[in-house]
Amino acid sequence: MSSADNYFCSDSDEDLALCVALKRSKVDTGILGKAEFLNPGGSVKDRVAVKIIEEALKSGDLVCGGVVTEGSAGSTAISLATVAPAYGCRFSMGRKGLVEAVGNTPLIRINSLSDATGCEILGKAEFLNPGGSVKDRVAVKIIEEALKSGDLVCGGVVTEGSAGSTAISLATVAPAYGCRCHVVIPDDAAVEKGGFFADQFENMANYQVHYEWTGPEIWKQTKGTVHAFVAAAGTGGTIAGVSRYLKEMNRNVRCFLMDPPGSGLFNKVTRGVMYTKEEAEGKRLKNPFDTITEGIGINRVTANFMMAELDGAYRGTDREAVEMSSPPLTDQPISLIL
Repeated sequence: MSSADNYFCSDSDEDLALCVALKRSKVDTGILGKAEFLNPGGSVKDRVAVKIIEEALKSGDLVCGGVVTEGSAGSTAISLATVAPAYGCRFSMGRKGLVEAVGNTPLIRINSLSDATGCEILGKAEFLNPGGSVKDRVAVKIIEEALKSGDLVCGGVVTEGSAGSTAISLATVAPAYGCRCHVVIPDDAAVEKGGFFADQFENMANYQVHYEWTGPEIWKQTKGTVHAFVAAAGTGGTIAGVSRYLKEMNRNVRCFLMDPPGSGLFNKVTRGVMYTKEEAEGKRLKNPFDTITEGIGINRVTANFMMAELDGAYRGTDREAVEMSSPPLTDQPISLIL
């Protein structure tokens, strides 16, 4: 190589090593860097994504409107997610290992209640998810959407203000994507610098995962014969996503909210006003109500809950919750199923 030669340095290990060697040898060489970060997806992997999709379309392995999947949490996934829509296709991150075990939970027949009412009453066994709750689905969707958008990168930190199921699920799922999880308690504490705030209450990935995943699962498992869906709400993501999907499939499916003591959602659904007596002027206390239920009930309307399509709401009591979870009344503890 003459002193007038220019050497293009890519991000491969071999090229980087050669660049370092040239620099140390003090050879009069012009070393140039290819600005691949200027591609729409932010990396050289955009070129790979274009080629992969075009070849797949030519061969017929992929059709317009089809889904491109990839088991990557890095640049390739971001590039495929960026490029695929330009070809009229969708992108789905391939799920392997622990993440693959999330979802597809069975519907369990509640024998005693079904026999007593003459109806088929089924509970979705979300406790069988790796993290032990429905929030595993939310964690997967939030992290995947953040990786696609670039708000989170592999090796980054996911933060959340939660002391419940969402914190457990994020801590369970994040390492599967090469990320770390930092849970902040209470939820008004500062977000760790450089981290991605999951924001489960207002992040619409919460609603979307139940619209795209849980709802279709229920519809498929019941072979489209489901007549009604009942759920409580905290963030509102589950009841919003499932109710909207089921209503789109069959407008006759009835969807109802079950609200615990002290929550204002019951009045919001039935009367259009976000109100509960515990929040009345002159009665507001630091801890306005006490209930055994955790993770459900709220006194504000979240962005996720606003997407719900409900036919009505019921007010549940702690006594009813305890009775429904007691073996003498039902052969399966419903509190462990829902």
